[in-house]
Amino acid sequence: MVMRSTARSQPSGDRNARVIVQVTQGHICGATDVLPNGDPYYFFKGVPYAQPPIDELRFRSPVPIDRYPVSYMDCTKERNNCLGMDVITREITGDEDGLYLNIYTPKVNRKDGTADLPVIVFFHGGGLVGGHADSSMYLPNYLVQEGVVVVTVNYRLGVLGFLYLPEVGLEGNAGLKDQRMALQWVHQNIARFSGDPKNVTLFGASSGGVAGHYHCLSKESKKYFQKAILTSGSVFIDYAHQESPEEKARQLARLLGHDPKTDEEVFKVLCKAPADKLFRLQFQVLTKREKTFEKLFQIPFLPVIEREQSCDAIITKHPIELMSEPNGIGIPILTGYNNREGIMVLIDAVKHLDLYNKEPKRFIPRTLNLDYNSEEARELGKEIKKFYFQDKPVCQETVPQLVDLFTDKYLVAYPIITEMWARFQHNYKLFIYRFSFDGTLNKGKTLIPVAPLKGAAHIDEIYYLFSSPILKTEIPETDPAYQMRQKMVRLFTNFAKHGDPTPSTVDDPLIDFKWTPVENVPKNGAGLKMDLLSIKDNTHVGMEPMPERGRMQFWEKLFQKYNGHIANIKIPTLPLDMNNNI
Repeated sequence: MVMRSTARSQPSGDRNARVIVQVTQGHICGATDVLPNGDPYYFFKGVPYAQPPIDELRFRSPVPIDRYPVSYMDCTKERNNCLGMDVITREITGDEDGLYLNIYTPKVNRKDGTADLPVIVFFHGGGLVGGHADSSMYLPNYLVQEGVVVVTVNYRLGVLGFLYLPEVGLEGNAGLKDQRMALQWVHQNIARFSGDPKNVTLFGASSGGVAGHYHCLSKESKKYFQKAILTSGSVFIDYAHQESPEEKARQLARLLGHDPKTDEEVFKVLCKAPADKLFRLQFQVLTKREKTFEKLFQIPFLPVIEREQSCDAIITKHPIELMSEPNGIGIPILTGYNNREGIMVLIDAVKHLDLYNKEPKRFIPRTLNLDYNSEEARELGKEIKKFYFQDKPVCQETVPQLVDLFTDKYLVAYPIITEMWARFQHNYKLFIYRFSFDGTLNKGKTLIPVAPLKGAAHIDEIYYLFSSPILKTEIPETDPAYQMRQKMVRLFTNFAKHGDPTPSTVDDPLIDFKWTPVENVPKNGAGLKMDLLSIKDNTHVGMEPMPERGRMQFWEKLFQKYNGHIANIKIPTLPLDMNNNI
C-alpha cells in the first residue's frame, strides 16, 4: 500500500490507496475509492470521537478523547456499532463500545490550509433503539460527488443512551450528547478533510430527525452547526419523549433480581449488569399505555426534557416555549415527510386488525392530554375511527384508510412546525417537502412484508440520497428513479451549500422549479399557509398546499379541545403547567 500525505488535494484514484491525516487527537489512516462518476474520494471509517462509554462511563455523558492510544489509528474499515435492536427483525447486535464516526470527502486539506467544502453530519434512524451508520446502509457517494464532506455517526441507543436517574447525576439524553460530541469533533477537525467548520449541516432521518430537532432547539448544540435537514422526524411525534423514566430504571433493576431501596443502589445494579442483558430486558419495563402501541413504537427509553440544574443539558424547556422565542431557532431548516408514512406500522398492525375495532382508543396519540383509561378516551377512539373508516370495520379492505390514519398521527408535527415557524422565526427560512414518488429506490417499503401500496413509505426518500450495498441501490441511468436520485441529491446538497435548495444564483437544468420557504405571518395574524414542495415524479415537482390539510384540521380540533392548541403537545416528564405554552 502507498502512504499519501495530507498535502495532496486529490487522491490518486487507486482504490484503497492509503492516506494519513493528522487530527487534534493524533494521526488517522484512511483509504481511497471511486465515486459513481469515476472520480476518486477519501474515506476514514471507525474514527473514535469519544472515550468508550463502558465501566464507570456507562450511562454518563460522553468524555472527549485527548490522544489516540496508537501513533497511527487504522481507519480503513468500520469498527463496532453501538448496541442496538433492529425495530423490524428485533435482532440485537453491536457493542457497548461503539462511539465511532465515518468521514467521506472528495479531497483532504490543501497545502495552503484552505477548507471550503460544505459538511453534512448524518444521524441514522432506528427508533433511537437500533440502527447504525455503516456504509453498508448509508454510503454517501452520490452526496460526496456533489462536492460535500459527509460524516455519519454512531451513538448510544435504548437504555444505554437514554437512562434517566437524576438523583444520582444521570440527567438523561446520553445518546443525544454523543451526537453533540461528534459535532464538536467535526468542528475541531473537519478542516483537515477540506470541510468548512462554519458550514455544517446536521442531517437526521426518522428518529435521527427527532434527535436533530432536539439539537435545533439546543443553544449549546447549535454552536457546532449552521443548518439542519430533518426527514420524517420531529420532537412533536409520539415516540419523541420518554414516559416514567425513573420508574423504568428501578423496574429494570428489579428484573435483574435485585430489590434496591435507593436510586444509588439502582444505579450500581445497572452498572454491573451485562450490557446485552440490559438491552434485552429493557422491553419489559414498558408502561401499561406503551404496551398498547404497535411493536414498532414500543420503545421504553427515549429523550427527556432535562432539569434546569443539568450541567450539559440538551433542552430544559418545552419545545414550544423554545420555538416561540422570536428568531430563537437561529438557523434555516429543510424538513419533510412521505405521503404514506403509515405503511411502516402495518408490519404489526395487520396481525391484529380486529383489535382496533374492539379498542379504537388505541388510535389516540399520547400527545393528547386526556386520561387514556377514561370513558372520554373510549368515545374519542370511536370518533377517530368514524372519521377515517365511516361505518366500515378495520379489516383488510380498509387497510388504506388505516395507513392514512397512522400517517396523519405522524404528520400532525408539520402543521405545528409550520405555524410556529411562520409566527415566530421570521429571520430564517423553513423549507418543507412531501415525497410521494414510488420507484425502484423506495427501499423503506421493501423492508415491510405486506402487500404493496402505492406511494412513499417511511424513509423511502433516504435511498435517493444514500447508497446501500445491502439494499442493492445501484440502478441503470434509464430507470426513472435514477433521475429522481439526481434531483434529490442536488436539492439537499444545494441546501448544505447555500441554505436554499433552489438558489437563484445557480442555473441548473436539473432543477426547473423554485422551492419557496414558509411564508411569515404576524404572531396573532391570519393567513397561515401550509405550502410545500410536492415531489410526485420527475416531471411533477412543484409548490402546492399540503394535500392532507383537510385531515390535519380534524386533528387540530382535537388538540384544541384537549390541549388548548395544536402546539401544546403533552410531554410526560413535564408538569401540566409546562405543557400549555400557547
